[in-house]
Order: sequence, then C-alpha cells, then structure tokens
Amino acid sequence: MEKGKSKTVQIITWRGIRMEITHVGTYSAGMDHIEIHTENKMPIPITETGYKSHFFPTGSYAEYDTAEAFVVAWLEAEADSKEWVAKELAAQQMSLF
Repeated sequence: MEKGKSKTVQIITWRGIRMEITHVGTYSAGMDHIEIHTENKMPIPITETGYKSHFFPTGSYAEYDTAEAFVVAWLEAEADSKEWVAKELAAQQMSLF
C-alpha cells in the first residue's frame, strides 16, 4: 500500500445477498475507490454482473461512518427503482415457462 492510501475490506449481507466491499481511501489525486463483489455474481441494484468499481472524490461520503454504510445507502436508494422492484418480484415468483 502506497503512502497516504488506506484500505478496508468488509463483508456484508444485504437483502440476503452476501458481498465484499473494498474501499481504498485516497486511491489517486483526491479520489477514493470502492469495489463491490457479490457472492456467486448475484446482481444487485447497482450492477447486473455482481461487480462494481466506483471512483469518487475523497471525503464525499463523509455523512456516512463507513464505506459499508455508504454502499448500503446507495443500494437502498437504487432498490426503489421500478426495474429493481420488478426483478425482486419476479425472483420471488415461480415461472411456469
């Protein structure tokens, strides 16, 4: 790890989906980096592939205590979309075809 960088790795379960969140603070020139990997490449509201790489200005998620809290808030906000709600409902119902 280079000087000035900090790295945290957290495992969480969100709505039954287990995922790993890696946060690197001050990744480069005032930017932080978050990587999200879901178990078994399960889709989540912010990625269909189960993987998300996201860069953002250092300190821009200061209202959240941790990268985990930031990601959970992001997931909850995106989970309100019509597309995600439809996917969750479809996953809960059995299909005959």
